[in-house]
Amino acid sequence: MTKKAKVHLLDRDSEAIGRSQSLEDLKYARKTGGTDTSFQHFIDDIPTENRGASSYPSSPRAKGAIDKGISDLDKMLRKKLDIVSSVLNVHNEESSISNLENANRSPYLNRSLIDTDLSNIELSPLDFGQYNSNPISGDQFGDSDSIDDDNDDEEFQNVDEIDGPIVSNPSSDSDSDSEIIDYNMPVNAAYRRSLEECAEKITNECGFKPSLQPRVEWYLEDSISLDDEISDWFTLADYSSFTHIHNAFIKHINNAEAFLTDETIAQLHIQKLLSNMNDNDESIVMCVAYISFGLFAFVEGKDDHLKYIKRNNMLLAEHLPEILKKFIEIADCCKDSSTNLNCYSKSLLYLSSVIYLITLQCIVFRCNKEQQHIVDKVIGNFDDAGILSYLTKYIEAWRWNSRLSMRIRNIIMLLSKVILLQFGDIRTYKKTKKDLYKYHGLRKIENRKNKWTISPLQYEAFTSDIVTRYPSCKLPTTNLPKEFDKSNSLSQFLEIPRPKSKNAINITLNVPEQHIATPAPSPPSSPQLLHFNETSKGRKSFQTNLLYPCLYPSDNEEDIDELDRRLHSELTPKQTSESKIPFSIEEAATILAENLQIKLTTKQLWHERDLFMATERGWEEDNLTDPYDYSSLTGTANESLKRMIRVDNFYKECFTSLNSLVFVLLQTIELNLTNQFTSNAEDVDENTLLPQLELTKAKESSLKSSVELLFMLMKWFKLSHILKFEQLGVILYDSQFINICSAVLGKYSDIYGDRIFNRIITSNKSFWSECSKYNFEYKNSFRYVHQVQKAVNLDFLPSLAYLLRILQKVVGNKTQRIKELPQSIGTIVKKYYHIFNLDIYHPLLKIIKELTPFKNKRWKSEHMELISGVFLYEKLELIDNWVAGKDITGELSDAYGQEIALRALLQFYNFEHYQVAMEDLGYQKKNNSIAS
Repeated sequence: MTKKAKVHLLDRDSEAIGRSQSLEDLKYARKTGGTDTSFQHFIDDIPTENRGASSYPSSPRAKGAIDKGISDLDKMLRKKLDIVSSVLNVHNEESSISNLENANRSPYLNRSLIDTDLSNIELSPLDFGQYNSNPISGDQFGDSDSIDDDNDDEEFQNVDEIDGPIVSNPSSDSDSDSEIIDYNMPVNAAYRRSLEECAEKITNECGFKPSLQPRVEWYLEDSISLDDEISDWFTLADYSSFTHIHNAFIKHINNAEAFLTDETIAQLHIQKLLSNMNDNDESIVMCVAYISFGLFAFVEGKDDHLKYIKRNNMLLAEHLPEILKKFIEIADCCKDSSTNLNCYSKSLLYLSSVIYLITLQCIVFRCNKEQQHIVDKVIGNFDDAGILSYLTKYIEAWRWNSRLSMRIRNIIMLLSKVILLQFGDIRTYKKTKKDLYKYHGLRKIENRKNKWTISPLQYEAFTSDIVTRYPSCKLPTTNLPKEFDKSNSLSQFLEIPRPKSKNAINITLNVPEQHIATPAPSPPSSPQLLHFNETSKGRKSFQTNLLYPCLYPSDNEEDIDELDRRLHSELTPKQTSESKIPFSIEEAATILAENLQIKLTTKQLWHERDLFMATERGWEEDNLTDPYDYSSLTGTANESLKRMIRVDNFYKECFTSLNSLVFVLLQTIELNLTNQFTSNAEDVDENTLLPQLELTKAKESSLKSSVELLFMLMKWFKLSHILKFEQLGVILYDSQFINICSAVLGKYSDIYGDRIFNRIITSNKSFWSECSKYNFEYKNSFRYVHQVQKAVNLDFLPSLAYLLRILQKVVGNKTQRIKELPQSIGTIVKKYYHIFNLDIYHPLLKIIKELTPFKNKRWKSEHMELISGVFLYEKLELIDNWVAGKDITGELSDAYGQEIALRALLQFYNFEHYQVAMEDLGYQKKNNSIAS
């Protein structure tokens, strides 16, 4: 540092000390006519009551004491500046001067201390002044106009409480430091050392390190993995039978090497075994099961094992009718027989395993053109055998007469995979939906993620508001049906538009002061605050009563503005002055009309509602073909329509069993509330926990199959007909699904992160590890290659995603069901929100979107993170008033009526289309005498 710079700094320090001089010196300077304007400015700032003679120390002793105190204060400040300077590691004084000069050129600070890394700060004494007062130019130290003495006074009044970064004067005399008298309390050496360590730690770690949200890269797909699905099928007790089926294969197949290498020989052996399956020889069934399991004792590794599983099951698929026939026979024995149940139960396990593996293989090969003919043949065999309805009724029989021999867990898993094969995965679903929209002549909006739409109900509410405010407005034409009176129909509660003009808040607002026939030339003044107390501090909201038309004409009645004429020419023809409508209103109506989306489900609901209202009025029913009844389209070549016929047949055949099916599936879901989990941090022997771990694994595999089955049924029922979907939703709601699902979500919310990131002990038993024990080479390869613990465990994520999706579908747009959600659902959902995954977020945030309007401000403030997530990750609509602006009072009052109307329409639909099934439930059609 140059000598000139050092003197410059000392002058600055001298001025700072000068500000602390005694009032006696200032009085003396004023009497002697001093020219220092800063003294005059300081005196002018002193309050009037402090300017009396008594405020000034008159004795030399007092003056000396004040001088000594000021000197001690100055030395104490310098000492503290040196201490903090050592903490901040100020090492470049010349750069500090250059920083000061740059700061003096600008009247504003470039960066704040909050945004600055303290470990890289280099400050001078004047920099400290810059952060604590207004910037001061180096040439204006004596100018009172550029010095904020009030800030300086406040700064020195609490000198011991300064929290900002302070740097000492580098040119201070070290000899004077020893003469400083410190009036603070003494600090022992240990405490001083701890302070220095803390300062050093802050210096090294002062950078901001935000905590990143954990992220899981996982997507919910219908595609399956043989690796996981086969292991979930078996339990620890099932592995004990592997030795018996291996011995049965050796008994019936003499040359195992030829069976492995020659596919023709293998086909002959399989044909011979299946032809003798009707004999009461259990070893034949066991041998067929061993072939389906991939001949695990003769393979050398897992890849080789998978190859033979795929080959052998494709060979067995050619003889699926014989296997299905034997399976139904054994299953009936397990259900009805009273003797030899142990033998029947094992045979049921073997045959169901064969069908399960064939089904998995066909799902994998569905997109393989070379194997497509085998897949189509298997689907046809399942239809011919009626396997879907048989498995559903089998589960219903278990509800009323449960037996261990019926192996209900395996039956549920088999039904879920057979439905996935018969109906299709997510890609098949999207293709079928596109074909159905085309078949019914509907316009399906593509790229929905980038396209904002509006529902017919929202558009009707919007048009009602516009017509109320501007009765002469001509709205764009749409494909919506003409509205007619349905106030006397029970179906009026199904869809209720809620325009703002019908909101209950309009009743409390004042009516317009002028008559609507004589509009005023200008708006009236603000309302008189007669009903408000003048001293009240509450909010005063003045709103327009939307029940009345707009009273005031437009500013431009002649339509002579060129811009206004151009805007009107883009949308509507030129209008007369009597029907002048604001351009914003016309533009909004056009945008909403262009983005109005009429879904297939909406058309189906409208069609059934019209028939329902005609029946209510006693009109005769026209014998017209129902365009949404696909059962009459038998013999069609369209694959999508064939799939819809398959869905409709399942609904018709299993309609009476749906209630029992849901009951059993919910029981398997509820069993998971008793699961016990052990953390990896606990020092326990995994072998002692093996029975508990296997039991938990079996119950969670049942949970996954149950929720997957329910979700697929809801998805395909909704595509077939919206009222099929609503029927299943009503059954789930009546079976307390909301409470059961909320309890399961709450059970797993506390261990969600530990479960995902493998901090929970799980069973290491699998189908592959057990099969490797029968071959030495297979065992070695599996030990060193496949037994590597994964960093992330994704086994529970599909179950969680399906649970949330089903819950969202059950409560969606149903106010009466939203009221049934527990009070703690927001807290539960927030725990799942802490790990980022969009497939978990989507149903979770949709539930929050449904729930938020009915909650108070405190709840919204506590769950603002979830509300923000809706705007971040969910698809928006052109009209989004779900946070605030909904008619909550109206929705709550109509909630019960909506539920009753829905059930009445469901009864009408099911009786008209599935009368035989309804009669089995006790419903009968009234004859003319009873009806009259």
